Amino acid sequence: MTLDVNGVFGDAWRLWKRDRDLLIGVAGFFLFVPELAMKLFVALPPKTPASLDRAALRAWLDAMESWSDQYSLRVALLALVSLFGVVAVFSLYLDPERPDVRRALVRALRLFPRFLLLSFLVAIPVYFGLMLLYLPGFYAQGRLMLAAPVAVADQPCGAVRSMSRSLVLTRGHGLILAGFGCMSLLAGNLLSWPFEVIGGMLDGAPMANPVVAALLDIGAAAGSTVGVLGAVLVQIALYRRLTSSRGI
Repeated sequence: MTLDVNGVFGDAWRLWKRDRDLLIGVAGFFLFVPELAMKLFVALPPKTPASLDRAALRAWLDAMESWSDQYSLRVALLALVSLFGVVAVFSLYLDPERPDVRRALVRALRLFPRFLLLSFLVAIPVYFGLMLLYLPGFYAQGRLMLAAPVAVADQPCGAVRSMSRSLVLTRGHGLILAGFGCMSLLAGNLLSWPFEVIGGMLDGAPMANPVVAALLDIGAAAGSTVGVLGAVLVQIALYRRLTSSRGI
């Protein structure tokens, strides 16, 4: 059966229109705030050296070590808060008990350790696939992008079983889902990219000031948040369509 791409995006858009206020509240607190804090309070890591001679490489490694000592814990905590927000949105729509916001947050807290492991396991094939000219990484992301919905909807379901179920549900739709995987990986970066480019252009210019910098950081954080939330809603729509089409 052919996957109706327009139908998937239409389903995701209807979820957004119906529950916009609810999603703004949850995503605003758990996705936007950590992303904005990352922009405001975490410096960019040192750029890789243009030259790979020993002195330049040593200087870069020293700079990376200094950056890691100062920011790694902060980055990890903010990433965990964002992941919790993603789990909460999945719980709102796919938890078998159909919880309200308060109960969804409690359920997300209970599911969080499983999701942390699942995120790590999914990231491994995606990362190595991206290292091989990108397309294998997009394919892996597409085939595994239902693992998170499965982990919420099919409780109890461990991380490995969730990945296996995702492979079953997405069988026969690999190339189309590679496109969805590309979108889920890049949407946030693409939406925040214009603000980051403008910020880079204004860095050190006479018109650059803390207010302008803060507005650009807010725009970049909002773009990232929209990308992540959109990807989650698309995953929910995909899960519902593919489970329905396969009679699962």
